[in-house]
This record gives sequence, C-alpha cells and structure tokens, in this order.
Amino acid sequence: MSFEVFKGGKLAPKRHMMMPALGDFLDRAIAWPTVPAKGWEFAVPSSDMDILGNDQFGCCAEAGAMHLIQAQQANVGRRVVPTKADTLNLYTAVTGFKSDDPSTDNGTVLTDLLNYWQATGITLGNVVHKIAGYASVDISSVAQMRFAAYTFGGLYLGMNCPKQAEINVNNWNFDPTNLPIAGGHCIIQCGEGAAGGKIGTWGLWIPSSWRFLLGTLDEGYVVITEDFVDQNTGKSPTGLDLDGLLAQSRMFQASQRPN
Repeated sequence: MSFEVFKGGKLAPKRHMMMPALGDFLDRAIAWPTVPAKGWEFAVPSSDMDILGNDQFGCCAEAGAMHLIQAQQANVGRRVVPTKADTLNLYTAVTGFKSDDPSTDNGTVLTDLLNYWQATGITLGNVVHKIAGYASVDISSVAQMRFAAYTFGGLYLGMNCPKQAEINVNNWNFDPTNLPIAGGHCIIQCGEGAAGGKIGTWGLWIPSSWRFLLGTLDEGYVVITEDFVDQNTGKSPTGLDLDGLLAQSRMFQASQRPN
C-alpha cells in the first residue's frame, strides 16, 4: 500500500503538571511487576476493524479511542463495531471539525479527547462509553508499558510517525532513528510481549518492536473504564478489581466538586 492512503492528525502533547501518572501508584519502573505476553487484540475479528475515516481526515485520535473501546469490550465478551460516522461525529464534538470544510480538519490533542471522554463520553452506536479517569504512562519504560497494557487492556499512545511506518504497515520492527517524520499520529497498543506488541491503527493490527516504539512515542495513557469489566465478576480479565478502582475514582471526583 502507498503511504498516501493513510493520515495522522495527532497534535503536539499538552503537558499537564497535575495529571495523574501511573508511576505514582507503584514503585519505579525497574520494580514494576512482570506480566505474561498477552494478545488482547485477538478478541477483535479482523473483519470488524476499519480505518474509520483516517484515510481521508486527521481523525486518528478519535479512531484510536474507538478501537480501544472495541478491544476492551471484545475481551469481556461484548462485540461493538465502531463506524466512520461514529468517529467523525466524535471528531466534530471534540474539535469542531466539519467534513465539508477542509480548514477545520486540523487534528486533535489527545488529552483534549481524553477529557471529553471522561466528562461527556464517546457515543458508539446508541451507547455512551465514559471513562472514570486516565493516567499517563512512562513511555521510556518497557516494564511499565507492558504492565499497563496487560492490566488495563491496552494503551492510548501518541507518536511521531516516520514516513516508513506509513509505507510498511506489515511490521514496525525497525530502527526509526533519523527517519523522515510524516507527522503526529495516535495509535493503541493491545498485544504486548517481551519483544514488542501489536499496534492498532488504520483498521490494522501491526506487529511492532519495543525499539520502534521507544524511538517514536511522545505520549501515552491508560484509561480507567467499565468497558474492561466483566459484568458478572466486577473485575477485569486480569483480575484487577476495576469496580473498586472506579468507586474510588468517583469518590475522588465527588470530593472535588464545590459545595
């Protein structure tokens, strides 16, 4: 495939000093618990994956959020299939994008979308999906990223995308150093292992090495969401008590509201 059929759209990160960091809750990266290799992406049939308009518009942040919801839901037995219309509606809601006005197709700041996802929710079909919160991950730590992807069902990531990654969508197992950059791009990581993992973007699952990711990422997040909770057990597939975590998050939010 030619790289001309793919688009990015991620804008430069906004650095928020008060943003929770996953590393605040456990020891330093060297002490992060090891986790087994896991392929959360395998729960999503390839026939259910779609580029979601990111071949025409710079809606990669919105497409990434849709794909993360899709993967998290699939791994607790709930099939959802996002559409291009869902994705572009979200792009409009977050940024003011209009499909008939090219001047509004300017991309998205990932934390702007995350804040919208938390405050308003993402509508997929007729269902609104909200997150209780999000936290940044240390994109220099393979140990922390592996733990986070395994525990929370995936990572929401921003990268400086090399042009070579748009040309070769079969395997991102190469050294990105000194390669020309096409622009900012939002991806998700669901599958993870010692050598790398699977990246979700453009309706594809692309194998990627840690060398590639460490050389291209410029921001990364986990989301706390009921989409990764089994309704029968109240826990994630990895046994994390997300119901308890969600309850604590709601209590914290309530405590911050003015009387």
